[in-house]
Amino acid sequence: MSIDIQQVLTQIVGFLLLLALLRRFAWGPLLGVLDERRQKIASDLASIDEGKAEIERMKQAYQAQLADVDSHARLRMQEAAAEGARQARDITDAARQEAQALLEKAGRDVQREVAQARIALRDEIATLAVAAAAQIIRQELDATRNRALVLRYIDEVRGRS
Repeated sequence: MSIDIQQVLTQIVGFLLLLALLRRFAWGPLLGVLDERRQKIASDLASIDEGKAEIERMKQAYQAQLADVDSHARLRMQEAAAEGARQARDITDAARQEAQALLEKAGRDVQREVAQARIALRDEIATLAVAAAAQIIRQELDATRNRALVLRYIDEVRGRS
């Protein structure tokens, strides 16, 4: 077995030539495609990370808005409850005042009617007393004078009691 140097050199030159051709026409474009693919994947990952960050910011903003809406709703409910309690107090106070006014009016009406009844009773008693005295004495008396005397007597009796 002998080694032919010329053949070895030809094979080395052919291999180097093939290697240069492959590098220029196959590996260069292949590595370029791989680099483009790597850059696209990296940019896609960066876009995804930016999207995740944006989604997280939006989520926090929505949660803040939701908390704000919730606090506003609670505040509105508290205000409505306070307003309802105030209106209930106002209605109760108005009803008490109206009832008190009605009681006072009824008291005044009763006092007026009692006073009128006393006057009517006094007049009736005076008339009956004069009629009784006239029958007892059986003579005609001056009715106006006797009535005044009886009324004065009744007032004196009332003053004693």
